[in-house]
Amino acid sequence: AENKKNKERLKALLSADEIPETIPSQQDRKPAPRPEPPKETQRKRSTAPVAEPDKVSWDDFLNAIDRDERIGFQYAGDEISTLDGKLAKGNSSLDARLQLGDTIFGKIQLDGAENLSDEEKALVDTIAKQVSQHIENLRLVEQANQYRHEAETASRQLTQKGWEEYLNTSNAPARGYFYDQKRVIKTNDLETLVNMVNGEITTRPIAVRDEPIGKVTLADTQESSDQTQAMLATVIDRLGAHIENLRLLDETERGRQQLDKRAAELETVAKVSTAAAAIRDPESLLRSVVDLTNFSFKLYHTSVHLLHEDENGKQYLELSAASGKRGHQMLQDGHRISYNAKKSIVATTARSMTVQICNDTTQSNDFLSHPLLPDARSEMAIPMIVADKLLGVFDVQSDAPDRFTEEDKRTYTTLAAQTAVALQNALLYQEQLETVERLRELDQLKSSFLANMSHELRTPLNSISGFTQVMLEGLDGELTPEMEDDLGLIDKNANHLLNLINEVLDMAKIEAGRLSVSVEPTNLYQIIEDVVKSTAGLARENDLTMELDNQLDPEQIIIIDGMRIQQVMINLIGNAMKFTQEGGIKVHAEQDDNTIRVTVKDTGIGIPPEQLESIFEAFSQVDTSTTRKVGGTGLGLPISRRFVEMHNGRLWAESMGITGEGSKFIMELPLSLPE
Repeated sequence: AENKKNKERLKALLSADEIPETIPSQQDRKPAPRPEPPKETQRKRSTAPVAEPDKVSWDDFLNAIDRDERIGFQYAGDEISTLDGKLAKGNSSLDARLQLGDTIFGKIQLDGAENLSDEEKALVDTIAKQVSQHIENLRLVEQANQYRHEAETASRQLTQKGWEEYLNTSNAPARGYFYDQKRVIKTNDLETLVNMVNGEITTRPIAVRDEPIGKVTLADTQESSDQTQAMLATVIDRLGAHIENLRLLDETERGRQQLDKRAAELETVAKVSTAAAAIRDPESLLRSVVDLTNFSFKLYHTSVHLLHEDENGKQYLELSAASGKRGHQMLQDGHRISYNAKKSIVATTARSMTVQICNDTTQSNDFLSHPLLPDARSEMAIPMIVADKLLGVFDVQSDAPDRFTEEDKRTYTTLAAQTAVALQNALLYQEQLETVERLRELDQLKSSFLANMSHELRTPLNSISGFTQVMLEGLDGELTPEMEDDLGLIDKNANHLLNLINEVLDMAKIEAGRLSVSVEPTNLYQIIEDVVKSTAGLARENDLTMELDNQLDPEQIIIIDGMRIQQVMINLIGNAMKFTQEGGIKVHAEQDDNTIRVTVKDTGIGIPPEQLESIFEAFSQVDTSTTRKVGGTGLGLPISRRFVEMHNGRLWAESMGITGEGSKFIMELPLSLPE
């Protein structure tokens, strides 16, 4: 009998008549029978992971701030009461856990349940599962209501803040309207007009999202029906919604105007920056920037002050560019501001390297007035900084107060930064031009010095060589074999030194622009034959072969400077011999249409491909180490190329840099020179 009574009590927990309001019954919400799914689907469902509720959510739900005790109910006899504290332990009890997944958030305890059958215990477990799901649903509903309440509160706060900002920035002439008979009066002091009315007054608030934004006041009202009051409430509700829509529309329009203004300003900044980037003269650059800025932004005055330092080490800000006739006059007057000036927004900006704004010059103690700018009412100064270095200050002024905003600050900061970069580039470009000009002057002096010194050195060398020849011919007496050998070495080295001096002299004349060619009818076939014959003996001394393949017409005459071309051939063959240890040199000459091509090929050490152009530079060597085996000034090839180019021809080298394969030098000359 006791077990049966307990079973009936458990079933009663599911009854709508005996359950508290916070735990609605699920008895009437039995799901409709569904067709049995296929066994394959059942197997998949049995292996699928079960979504578990977030334990943190329950901890937050039962926090000590919102609820200072656990939630529970006690059923004893025919009474249901709130459970204070923990469940009491009886002599014998059955605990059914309230849980979803692995999260336990409560339990059902039955006292005196020691005689329950397995079927009845299973029923208790089923009830616990249903209660668990239902409590979880109730928690979710309560949290959803709480979130909705928080969202509504936030929406009301946003509405209130939006109206406060709107009323503070709106240019509307009135905040209220007073209707009297047939008149509508705009006013900001609606309370005074209302107080002037005799009779009973009725006031209804105008609200948006339960947030009051105004009120409607009716004077001389009489008792009206509920229908009239309902109509009045409807009108006021719609009035609030319509006013809110008008405010949002107005703010949207103002936002669009601000975006259009911002886009136009950024476009202007881009135009000014583009114009500045194309100018290399610093003075012209700054003048263009201030004029474009002043015109495009419709300003009263625009100027740039650059930071300088005098001979005493004192810094000052000198006016370097200014807009309009007033600015031109200030430039002529040599306007400048001390870096340490206290009463100057420009100087303050330079010292702090931050943007300074003065929106009312008549009320500011930091504004430095100027007689030529009497109508300045607001000013903004922006530092011009490149790599943490202050170049100067970009200053803009307006004849209207409160002209410059935080948005303007960002715009003009971008403009000033780009102008500073363009100015820095222009200054560096100007310094580079001055450096190049100075280097040209030094190069001219060097060339003149080399030309003069080479001439002075060649005179005594000619004497040494001449007297040596006299002694070798025995004109001054008979010589011993040792004396002849010594004099032969002296003569050989004198000639070598003379050739070096001649090369330096030729290079100096080329760089100084004083070297010219004297063209005349010449037989190039014969020049090549003579050069090969004269150098063949030197090749034999070095155990090298000399081969000539001259396919030119022996009778052909062309207009060239025969002496210079002969010098080129000697340089090319001599250069090939210096860098060839085994094998030999082959000279090939042919005519290809209107061009004569002469090739000198050797079997020496070769030239690395990356150095094929550098060898034609003055004083350049393939082997620049102190242990190189061959000498030379490195002027032979540059001089030869210059001689060929003066004949409107070309000279270049080809090589893979492989020892044994050597190098190939090709000279091309036109058959006829231009007039």
